[in-house]
Amino acid sequence: MKLDASKTALLIVDMQKYQAGEGGNLPRFFREIYGPAAEEGAVKKGKEIVRVIRRLLSVFRKAGAPVVYLAFGSLTDDGSDLVQYARLWNEVSRKKTGLPAIVSVSDPGYAIMEEIAPRPGEPLINKTAQGAFGASSIDHVLKQMGIETLVVAGMYTNHCVLSTCIGGADAGYGVIVPFDAVGTWDEKLHAQALEVMRSWIIRTTSTEVIRNLENKTR
Repeated sequence: MKLDASKTALLIVDMQKYQAGEGGNLPRFFREIYGPAAEEGAVKKGKEIVRVIRRLLSVFRKAGAPVVYLAFGSLTDDGSDLVQYARLWNEVSRKKTGLPAIVSVSDPGYAIMEEIAPRPGEPLINKTAQGAFGASSIDHVLKQMGIETLVVAGMYTNHCVLSTCIGGADAGYGVIVPFDAVGTWDEKLHAQALEVMRSWIIRTTSTEVIRNLENKTR
């Protein structure tokens, strides 16, 4: 694996407070659908991945490599611009928890978790579905930036990460997934999602990505 820092972006998927944080709307929704272990697992995995992403961010920024963030949210307060399945999630979630599963961009929970928040100049791209390449301007932004390769981190492996990785590969990007930089509430689901993606991605570790970029800066 050889990375060109000028053409490789760290793509951070949906590390938002409502998605991966304690008390977040989505973990609470998962609790209602899959049971308490799903909420606990999602929050635990969010904390673990934040630590990995912090290390990746440090190295990418030092190398001068681009960092791009994705966030999942509706542009309308009522969620009417979300895809059909996400609107259904919100309908079910409001009945069970009183809150939408997918929040609007005006909701405080929409923000990226503070420990890994974007710096000035690092794009934050909104999407209205799980897969970014069918529901956002990401392809245009990446092409304008001259990006050819994506190192993907974030949540959830079996939802937005999977859909975005396959979409990115089909759009012509090289897609690298450090398996310890992505996750979901259940390790079996995590492993299954990585297996589904195997034809589209290069699977590696965050340590290997860091080693490669650090060698470029020496």
